[in-house]
Amino acid sequence: MKIVDLTLEIYDGLETFKSHPSISIKEHSTFENTKDRYLPPSEGFESRLLSFSDHSGTHIDAPLHFIRDGESTSEMKLEKTMGRAVFLDLSDIKSPDEPVTADMLDQIEQSQGVQVEKDDIVLVRTRKGEWGDDTFFSDKAFAKSAGEWLTSKKVKSVGLDLANIDVNDNMRREVHMEVLGHNTYIIENMVNLEKLPTDRKFTFHATPLKLKNATASPVRALAILD
Repeated sequence: MKIVDLTLEIYDGLETFKSHPSISIKEHSTFENTKDRYLPPSEGFESRLLSFSDHSGTHIDAPLHFIRDGESTSEMKLEKTMGRAVFLDLSDIKSPDEPVTADMLDQIEQSQGVQVEKDDIVLVRTRKGEWGDDTFFSDKAFAKSAGEWLTSKKVKSVGLDLANIDVNDNMRREVHMEVLGHNTYIIENMVNLEKLPTDRKFTFHATPLKLKNATASPVRALAILD
């Protein structure tokens, strides 16, 4: 069994979308300020104080993010966050200034020789650059037709290597509305997608924390290759 970690490392000061606060990870309890409360061989303990948006790092969007009265993170169906997955690599056919379209998804599905089926989880690579590089936040993500393509296939979740599944300046947020409106979940800020096979399916996990009333949750996104 081989595990591919598709998760962005979270660290103090990381900003994963400009409209969300940066991540804060600060010392809380340390060996130095707790050691007097303990007896040898214990030297005290360490803990950290965390502060971040529910959309920080590699995260999964719950419908409530854009759908009024939609599922919150604690209400998400766990079976939609794990299971059979397929990887579609569009990085050779998509330019940074054009969005992913339904036609592109059809084209790459055919060229890779894989078929997206009902209840699959679809992971999409849109670019060859590194996460957070100079063009990361300006690259265009999905067009509305790509969102409709996914919901027509009745997939469980979709993941991608950008911070926003919608084109950033499309404030109608048509892809979020389409996908989350069908209770299909969205995983953003994925990394290492280039390590996934394009010719076969595999197992994927990206389980959210059980956060009441939250609109998303950081996840540890993993591909398990047999």
